[in-house]
Amino acid sequence: MADIVLPRRGPLAYLEEEVLALLSGYGVSHLFAKDSVIIRQDERQINLYIVISGRLEVFAPAEGRDIPLAQLEPGDCIGEVAIFEPGDASASVRALEDSRLWYLDAGNLQSFLAQYPHAGCGLLLGINAILSQRLQQANKQIKSSQIVPGFLSVRARRAAASTTP
Repeated sequence: MADIVLPRRGPLAYLEEEVLALLSGYGVSHLFAKDSVIIRQDERQINLYIVISGRLEVFAPAEGRDIPLAQLEPGDCIGEVAIFEPGDASASVRALEDSRLWYLDAGNLQSFLAQYPHAGCGLLLGINAILSQRLQQANKQIKSSQIVPGFLSVRARRAAASTTP
């Protein structure tokens, strides 16, 4: 068992205290010093991270400077997509102060799900809630910025362009 107490917030909101204690043993706790880069944009990312203490900044390097995207606090998570679909990180993350994170990879997640399927449903529900919130935020940003996503067909892009004032 890990010596970390996972917060019953964010993606872990649906889990009971005893389940959180079980889950903690499937991951790793690590203290990142202030200014440490935890995730680098465009580098392979395979972990789900939960912020236990401290504050993190999510940023995207662009045009020679770092564009801040979000700040994360205890209970927040990063890597909720990578845990299911490992790939290159879409942004970078650094510690704004000494920060403790707990993380697990897809293999340990699968082991937890196999061992505790009922509890695993609560974890997946929590991760799904985070993914849904972030998708809704992205959709609002796309709409408010009148961005036509590149994945739309030519016909759909023409239709979107014709409705733009």
